[in-house]
Amino acid sequence: LKSSFSSSLPLSVRPWWRALRMKRQNDDVMASGAAVNTVLCCSCGVPMVPNQTMRCAQCLKAEVSIIDGISRQVALPRCRNCGRYNRPPWTKAEPESRELLGLCLKRVKGIGKDVRLVDASFIWTEEHSMRIRVKLTVQKEVAASSVLQQTMVVEFQVVNQQCEDCQKSFTPHSWNAIVQVRQKVPHRRTLCMLEQLILKNDAHSKVLSLKQTPEGLDFHFHQRSHAQRFADFIDSCAPNMQKNSRHLISHDATSNSFCFKYTILCELCPICSDDIVYIPKGHNASMNGCAPLMLCHKVSNAIRLVDPVSLRAWDVPANEYFKRPFVVVCSRSHLTEYMVLNVELEDEKSTATKARHHVPGKGKLAVGDVEVARLSDLGVNDERHIVRSHLAGVLRPGNHVMGYDLRCVNVSGLDSDAIELQNADILLVRRQYKNKRKRRGWELKRLDKAQVDGEVPVDEEADMEEIMRDLEEDEELRKKVNLYRLGASDAGAKKSAAAAAGAEDEDEDAEEDEDAPEVPLAELLEGLVLRDDSGPFATVVAQAASPFAPTPMPEPP
Repeated sequence: LKSSFSSSLPLSVRPWWRALRMKRQNDDVMASGAAVNTVLCCSCGVPMVPNQTMRCAQCLKAEVSIIDGISRQVALPRCRNCGRYNRPPWTKAEPESRELLGLCLKRVKGIGKDVRLVDASFIWTEEHSMRIRVKLTVQKEVAASSVLQQTMVVEFQVVNQQCEDCQKSFTPHSWNAIVQVRQKVPHRRTLCMLEQLILKNDAHSKVLSLKQTPEGLDFHFHQRSHAQRFADFIDSCAPNMQKNSRHLISHDATSNSFCFKYTILCELCPICSDDIVYIPKGHNASMNGCAPLMLCHKVSNAIRLVDPVSLRAWDVPANEYFKRPFVVVCSRSHLTEYMVLNVELEDEKSTATKARHHVPGKGKLAVGDVEVARLSDLGVNDERHIVRSHLAGVLRPGNHVMGYDLRCVNVSGLDSDAIELQNADILLVRRQYKNKRKRRGWELKRLDKAQVDGEVPVDEEADMEEIMRDLEEDEELRKKVNLYRLGASDAGAKKSAAAAAGAEDEDEDAEEDEDAPEVPLAELLEGLVLRDDSGPFATVVAQAASPFAPTPMPEPP
């Protein structure tokens, strides 16, 4: 009765003998948990928990070393010319980067399953000391439930070597394959446009070197597959005929192995935009009904020909062209400038049949009669011409237009009777705008080209100006290239140089056409320059960025 009564009371009012008994039980439990068997360390005599070595942690750290089998000095090969490290293969790595740390740890011997790597970090060394120091932290289980951790420093001696690529660069055998791009025309507009397509699609990533010759361009590659892939890209950009050849460099008769150098010749089609070509009668069954003289409207992976009188168009694939080549009658060098006096559009019912293929700009182009007069004859004579042209939809009285005067063109060797049946003395090609070169606020990037020894430097300034004018007038053509906006300093320098070169044309520039084509700001890319001024040398990196990207905030001084 006494025990049941006391157990029902709260703890604060329980009898004193009950609380005393609970305290004794608690002391017995604590005494039993603290009673752990200890032994004396065999080296220093300090009480310790027994283990297999019978040594305490301090004695184990002083007497046992787990870093004896790890190499402390390692040679690290690096190419002096290109700065790459031999992993292998030869790999580019920035100072104190993750790539360089992984490359260094891969050369350290003694780290494996038994000795585990816990941490690694660089220790600062002078840049020109040719040494790299890395601090390593390793662990190893020296006994059952006894893991020892130690820290050490490994020094890597940078040894200069020469990689295989740099060895080849000092010999005539620096490349294994070459792509030769050639075009038999007096200008280089097609090559300049091809250069912009290469930059747009980053097709020059595998090019070792690029040499410029008066006949074209030479692209050198390390592997034959890279050259073939580049030749396929050119085939998708312009009509061309490819020829493959190889040259024997060395031969091992014992192992029956051969070493060749491969050459891929890409001969581009000599027909360019705005050229007049002659198509003989019965030349191709797919082009029956076309006029003898056709205007080349566009050249991509196929040749698009347009009849300037009826606005009918034909596409000629590259393989069909090289089977039966056309003859170029006139090119841009034969263009004559005319002034438009009057324009009369014809009804759609009276025009010829509709074009079999879509012609770019057909919504603007229309067939009509255009009255023109040669610009050089104004004020000299009153000679006028009424020409049937496909540019009647874009021409207005007072505009300037470029065209071919077929009366002044030598067509010897061609079927003159078929040309006379066309009954066209003048063929209008394109509208001419005022010279906007002085105030153009954008530019095109170029590839770094090396000049062949002994060759005369090639001047491409006039060809690049023609390309820029074509880009301003053709919106579809601008989608294939990258246009870069000029900076404030570059634009000011360009304007001052143009003003000094052409100060006499100020009056002409003041009379610019109101509807002159311009490149929208949204289509321009800005060259973003990032500078790292933390070191003694500033690093400049150029990349393409949208003009509408957020501008980074300037760093505080």
